[in-house]
Amino acid sequence: MPGRIHALHGFIGSGKTTLARTLETQLGALRFTSDEWMTTLYGQDPPADEFPALFRRVMTVMDAQWTRAATLGVPVILDHGFWTRAARDELRAQASALGAPLTLHVLAVPGAEARRRVQARNARPGALFIADDTFDLFRTRFEPLTPDEEALQDVTRWP
Repeated sequence: MPGRIHALHGFIGSGKTTLARTLETQLGALRFTSDEWMTTLYGQDPPADEFPALFRRVMTVMDAQWTRAATLGVPVILDHGFWTRAARDELRAQASALGAPLTLHVLAVPGAEARRRVQARNARPGALFIADDTFDLFRTRFEPLTPDEEALQDVTRWP
C-alpha cells in the first residue's frame, strides 16, 4: 500500500518546516523541505534571476524521490507550501495516480508575524534568505485554500 502523503500548505513563515520536523519524527516519515535542498545546492541567497530555474531543478529531483518513497509505502512530508490552487490540484492528481492517501496540513499566521519569523530566520546560519521585498512579492502569489478544496482530501489546520 502506498505511503500517506502529508503536504504542508502555508505562506513563508507560517511554521511549515517546524511542523514537518515534528511529523517526520512522529510518523517515521521522509521529509522533503525545498528550502533545505536549495541552500545545500545553491547557497543561502541564490541570485533572484536564477532562482526560478534552480527551484524547478530542486522540485524535479524531489518529486522523483518522494513519489518513489510513497510508492514503496513510506509516508512522506512535502514541505514547500503549495501556494497555488494549480499546485494543489497537481498534487491531488499525483496522489490519486499513486493510490496514496493525502492529508493537507494548512498553516496560517498573520502577515506581521510571518514577516517577523522570516526576518529572525534570515539571521540563522543555513537559512534560505528572503528579503522584505521578496516577501512582499511572494505574498501576492499566495492563494489560500478555497472552501471547495476542503472536501477534496483530509485537511488539518494548524495555528
